[in-house]
Amino acid sequence: MRLKLLVVFLSLFAFTFSTVNAAEFTAPAIKKPSYAKKNQKLADSFRQKLFDRFITYTTHDSQSSETQEITQEQIDTAHKLMAELKSLGIDAQLTEHYYIFVDLPSNLAWDAPVLGYSCHYDTTPDNLGKNIKAQVIEKYDGKPIVLKNNQVIDPSTEKDAYLATQVGKKVVTSDGTTILSADDKAGLSVVVTFLETLVKNPSKPHGRIQVVIAPNEDVGRAAQYIEETGYNPDISFDFDGGSDGRVVAENFNAESVIFTVKGTPGHQSYAATNGYRNAWKPACQLGDSICRDQDLPNNSSGEQGYAELHHMYYPENQVSTALLDIRLRGFDQGEMDNWKERADTIANTIAEKYEVAISKQVVRSYGNVGEALHESTLAVMYGAFNSANVEPKIEKMRAGTTASMFLVKTGKGALTVFTGQNNPHALTEWLSEEDMFKSYLISLNLADEVAKLKLK
Repeated sequence: MRLKLLVVFLSLFAFTFSTVNAAEFTAPAIKKPSYAKKNQKLADSFRQKLFDRFITYTTHDSQSSETQEITQEQIDTAHKLMAELKSLGIDAQLTEHYYIFVDLPSNLAWDAPVLGYSCHYDTTPDNLGKNIKAQVIEKYDGKPIVLKNNQVIDPSTEKDAYLATQVGKKVVTSDGTTILSADDKAGLSVVVTFLETLVKNPSKPHGRIQVVIAPNEDVGRAAQYIEETGYNPDISFDFDGGSDGRVVAENFNAESVIFTVKGTPGHQSYAATNGYRNAWKPACQLGDSICRDQDLPNNSSGEQGYAELHHMYYPENQVSTALLDIRLRGFDQGEMDNWKERADTIANTIAEKYEVAISKQVVRSYGNVGEALHESTLAVMYGAFNSANVEPKIEKMRAGTTASMFLVKTGKGALTVFTGQNNPHALTEWLSEEDMFKSYLISLNLADEVAKLKLK
């Protein structure tokens, strides 16, 4: 244990490109650094601006779509953001597919790792998101919040129990007819205010910082064209998390495993002599054999993964061919690889038995960020949270994050940081202003923590 803590402590002062597994990390005891009071004072001076920015962003309709490459609403929002960044003196780039990218040079006298922040400006298409009318409660009184359309946010329920901690504090909701869009207008507000803070305070020390603001996150395509931006930080954080100090440090790996079973076409009446082989029976047997009852999602919880036969169909214009589309999920990539090896063995046996050809394709959707974090990421996070008097609540998410999508393209993991969001995508979505402010303060602290690191 002493050796592990020593390694973590040394990583605060020496930078390398090795990775750490989040599940194996032990948080060190960290004293508050000298920058803590300075950042608190600086953050306090931007608090109202941060909040006003959030309210403004909620008025920007920016819903994404499952069926469109990019919506006009997102395009309009991207141009508004570019104009705002330009007015603040921030050199930003808008890519062909509407990613916004900022690359701030270091003002340090030494080389430090590149810090990266990400967020997204689109909002979910799963619910009403146009003409949002944010309702600001300056001092929440602890009672259920009754909105239009019989929507109620009740702190006595398990879903909204956290609201009970916000008595006397500022809370924001929609009017009940739409979402609020705190996912991810809260994270967007944090990141843009962070950039403004650095530009308006050029003496504040920081290393090179890259920021990407992505479209289409809520339809699972945030990483689709990420390579256009050049976003490739060493240590990175995604500002798209929930509330109460929550940090997603691990998430599912996600793969689509597609088996193609090819038979031989021919007239069924003469199958005994013409070589006809039906693809459907071996395909059904394959699906049943590799997706056992114990592998199914309804038998999976906690840290268990699952394998589900999600679709089974004949591909268009392909005779005697069946496709099996299997969703494979798990925290441990090694366990998933073992499942695929077992599936290959079964597929070979079935192919030989039924005299069909079986091939496999694997498409990786997102990866477990906890398996690809830079060795200093967790220590940096703990230092920044400690300096903001926030206890990080580490989570394992049985789903994916923006950071996990980026990982497939960049090979690097990132932590997802809370931003004050609650009930995302729902008409009862609400924001803790205090949590959003703490997230912003932590963004300043993270920059200081990374600036202390030195390249070997």
